[in-house]
Amino acid sequence: MVEGKAIEAAKLLQAAWAEGKILQDLPSTCAPTNEAEATAIGDAIISNFGHEIGGWKIGATGEGPQKALGLTQPFVGAIRASNVLSSPGEFQFKDLNRPIVESEYAYRLKKDLDPRDKGYSRTEVEAAIGSIICGIEVPLSRLSADNTLGPLALLADHGGTGYYLIGAEIEDWRSVDAVNTEVSLSFDGSEAGRGTGALMMGDPINALVWFVNYMGSKGIGLKAGQFVSTGSCTGVIPAPGPTTAIADFGREGQVTLILN
Repeated sequence: MVEGKAIEAAKLLQAAWAEGKILQDLPSTCAPTNEAEATAIGDAIISNFGHEIGGWKIGATGEGPQKALGLTQPFVGAIRASNVLSSPGEFQFKDLNRPIVESEYAYRLKKDLDPRDKGYSRTEVEAAIGSIICGIEVPLSRLSADNTLGPLALLADHGGTGYYLIGAEIEDWRSVDAVNTEVSLSFDGSEAGRGTGALMMGDPINALVWFVNYMGSKGIGLKAGQFVSTGSCTGVIPAPGPTTAIADFGREGQVTLILN
């Protein structure tokens, strides 16, 4: 995609978010037709984000979701600091466009990881971790439900980022078994999804290392205080309507999202 077209699409999506509008579709003059073009739009949004970044997200972290979406790798997005909230979080369902509810482990950094030519090793990334977070990500879309982009909409809309709710945050992150702990998601007491962090490249830390080096390859570093959410343990599940969603992380406790 010509850079100007990616920037044009990025500006339309950013304006829709700023104005609280939903785009029916991206115009044919700048709509992506493949994974690379959609990624370029998401990159343009991140490069000109215009807001403090509180955290980052990884989507389609595992091979299963990637195959289902027809992608060759995960996609990424930036989360506004103002959209990072403590659990319980409460919203009006009608104010959110097609909200998704995802139960996720995230890692907050205690030191910067600047971009560099040589990739970071797992040991180096682990040394930069300050805490592990049990959270709920609430992805949103700036595009209508009947847009023609399919999965490419997620990449173009910088991962469909929305809100992030923080539950427990544990500095002794190694004490948390983020690989094997059963995490469940329920709506009004009825279980909707269950899984473990093993879905994230075998270990959420592996996803974090991938993200650090992927962003570094684009010349983007990560800052101390920012977190990286590694993907959903419980699947990509749309909120059924007004509901109380609870992500249960076992001994690390619960995260609650209330949609009125």
